[in-house]
Amino acid sequence: MQRFGLVVLVELVEGEQHPEPMPGLLAMLAQIDDPRDPRGVRHPLPAILAVAAITTLAGARNHREMGDHAADLPQDLLWLAGARYCPSRRRYLAPSSSTLYRILLDIDAAELDLHVGTWLRAHTTGDTSTWAVAIDGKVLRGSWNQDGKLTLFSAMLHEHGTVLGQVRVPTGTNEITQVDALLDPMDLQGALITADAAHTRDDTARYIVEAKKADYLLTIKGNRPNLLKAAIAACTRMLTSGPPQHVTTTRGHGRINRWSTWVTDATSVNGLDLPFANQLGCIRRDVLALDGQPLTKEFAIVVTSRAADRLDAVGLDRYTRGHWGVENLEHRCRDTVWDEDARQAYTGNGPQVMATLRNLALSLIRRTGVTEITRTVQSIGRDPMRALRLIAT
Repeated sequence: MQRFGLVVLVELVEGEQHPEPMPGLLAMLAQIDDPRDPRGVRHPLPAILAVAAITTLAGARNHREMGDHAADLPQDLLWLAGARYCPSRRRYLAPSSSTLYRILLDIDAAELDLHVGTWLRAHTTGDTSTWAVAIDGKVLRGSWNQDGKLTLFSAMLHEHGTVLGQVRVPTGTNEITQVDALLDPMDLQGALITADAAHTRDDTARYIVEAKKADYLLTIKGNRPNLLKAAIAACTRMLTSGPPQHVTTTRGHGRINRWSTWVTDATSVNGLDLPFANQLGCIRRDVLALDGQPLTKEFAIVVTSRAADRLDAVGLDRYTRGHWGVENLEHRCRDTVWDEDARQAYTGNGPQVMATLRNLALSLIRRTGVTEITRTVQSIGRDPMRALRLIAT
């Protein structure tokens, strides 16, 4: 088969003279255990998963759309994905919708999550001491079983939205019990881990600092009443004692947003007994009309184990608002681009596997610096060969 065009394209992407089928990504997918009986297997599992990843990048929202996109994939791309070659038809064959459906329901979703997260972390630039990692859960509203709805708990880099790992929250519990399960496989030494108020717990703080050798940035709310009482007293003193150490102002959507940040030494605050607490921050968000008239005002109280010489008021404001952005970077994208919450599924590992494929697609796109996710997915849908640069870099 003539592959001159593909060789030239891969050379442009990787600078290699002899391309191999789906370098890196296919090797990672080959580590996933195949749940099928070896007798009668027509399509290699890594090829099925690679096609699923490519069609997700092309905008496929469910198994039927995956099969439709797969049927239209160019022969060169199917070869690159490791698809089966049929001598009688003299072409590479794409897995059908029914094959994709069966496989994605049967494979071990936790194993896929583990391997995808490990591969993405290995291909993430920068030392872990420069990472800011947000941990947050998402309920798949269209997916449930007799025990209730499916909740997934994930870790994501602030800067460009690479998903570093994901675990399923067991039925009958919640995400606060899964911090260890999510972060145990990750090397996060020196990183800053951000989380919402549900994770402001003594055991979580100790785990992050002692076990992961990282720092935390947590929000204080009413689930820790004594902690909140001490923090409010300290914040009141800060707000009345002088101007904020940092102010950020943005304009957009017909309004002005102003964030003012005050920071103090947490070790001097009576009653602030969260383990390893080093700094306490108060962030006030003022929303004003374009003529300067005040509209709303709200406060966020945060605590961090990171020392002032590594995290000042500017960084505290940046990473606190960066954590709030996880909703847009991951959750909202999966809903708006792939209609995740509208996808109804009831059985098997399919919903979690599909979420993992969407995380992989988002991470592959974002690590190239692209921010227009919908437009990029639509572009790949028109020409699937455009996915090659994302997969091969």
